[in-house]
Amino acid sequence: MKKLFSLLLLLVFASLVFANGVSLNSPGTRSISMGGAYIAHVNDYSAPYFNPAGLMNLDGMQFSFFLTDLIPSASYEFPTYGIDAKSVTNHYLAPNFAGIWTCKLYDKLHLGLSMIVPAGLGVEWEGSDFVPFAGPATVSGFPNLFAGSEFEWESKIAVMNFALSAAYRFGDKLNTGLALNYAYGTMTMKRGIDAVSNLSPTTMPPEGYLDTQYDEESSGSGFGVGLGVQYMLNEKWTLGASLRTPITVGFSGDAKFGTTEQSFDRDVTWPLWVGGGVAFKPMDKLLLAADLQWSQWSESEDYLIAEYESGLEDSLTLLWEDALQIRFGAEYTLNEKVKLRGGFYIDPAPGIPETQTILIPQADYTVITLGAGYKFCDKLSGDFAFEYLMGSEIEVTAADAAVHDVGMQGKHNISIVVPSIALTYKFK
Repeated sequence: MKKLFSLLLLLVFASLVFANGVSLNSPGTRSISMGGAYIAHVNDYSAPYFNPAGLMNLDGMQFSFFLTDLIPSASYEFPTYGIDAKSVTNHYLAPNFAGIWTCKLYDKLHLGLSMIVPAGLGVEWEGSDFVPFAGPATVSGFPNLFAGSEFEWESKIAVMNFALSAAYRFGDKLNTGLALNYAYGTMTMKRGIDAVSNLSPTTMPPEGYLDTQYDEESSGSGFGVGLGVQYMLNEKWTLGASLRTPITVGFSGDAKFGTTEQSFDRDVTWPLWVGGGVAFKPMDKLLLAADLQWSQWSESEDYLIAEYESGLEDSLTLLWEDALQIRFGAEYTLNEKVKLRGGFYIDPAPGIPETQTILIPQADYTVITLGAGYKFCDKLSGDFAFEYLMGSEIEVTAADAAVHDVGMQGKHNISIVVPSIALTYKFK
């Protein structure tokens, strides 16, 4: 049972990973199309997330709605158990909105209110592919009551960030910004027996396995702050820097083990994020941008603790590493109505093979992006983006899986397709 709880703890932590996992690495359609290299020149609805100082680059009052769809494709191979599984093709939709307006009393102050989905996780597997995990009929002379059983394996998580933002301009060149962030997370998870972790006489009572089908639903919230600056060196060069403080989200929910139900509480910390970028306009129609974005996973909690209604506590050693993303983007103004965009970035996994599981699909991603913007009229514009994340294979050995008793031995692969569309209406 302890191994099961540890897996759940790691799964919840992964739900808050905006740096990796099945996540939204670049909230906002225009930012996605430019590879998320957005800190120095952000000038749209995603400013509260990337750099609240960018609110100063917006004129008048406007409202934006944008929709992002994550379509992951994962696979898992474990020849020892005859498993060669592919995830179910699902669509994980993330709706977002933002309203921006200029303070009527003071033109150097801009305000914004937004709801952005900066993180999400979702994967579903065919239960029939994992029947071998239920184990053989007997183990060390003990009967296995679940031999041949088909269980459900699925995770679905979303983290929404509500931000009240303000930006102020000092002189003609320096923009500053502040965002007050309220994060709200929800999670549902289904998991069956993992015989790889449980085939041991020490985990086998006379009546059979300790574990059975597990279902969990929980939600939680937390608060944080975002800070940002943009400095216009001249007409061609702009510098930017941004910071988001850690957010501790307190999750509470109900868990079901077969026919037994328990409530639980769990605190999870979303780590410090720091980013810096530069934007360059070599000509009037061309914008080039580059960012470094860093997440301080090494200073997050070493242990995540779940407290169950029965009084049971369980902890998990994370030992995650800091993650540094390198991002590049470009935008070309074709004419008064059309803008073309593209980007590229590298996104290393903060997790390690010792904690890799089929419900926490991580990889070192190489990512390409493209997109376009179209101005329908003076008041209405639209954006489209397409992102393709190519994940490297992670192979978990028996030795890896044994280190923390969490990782699932075998070969893990994942790629993600992310289309996104946005509409912005400006009130004149």
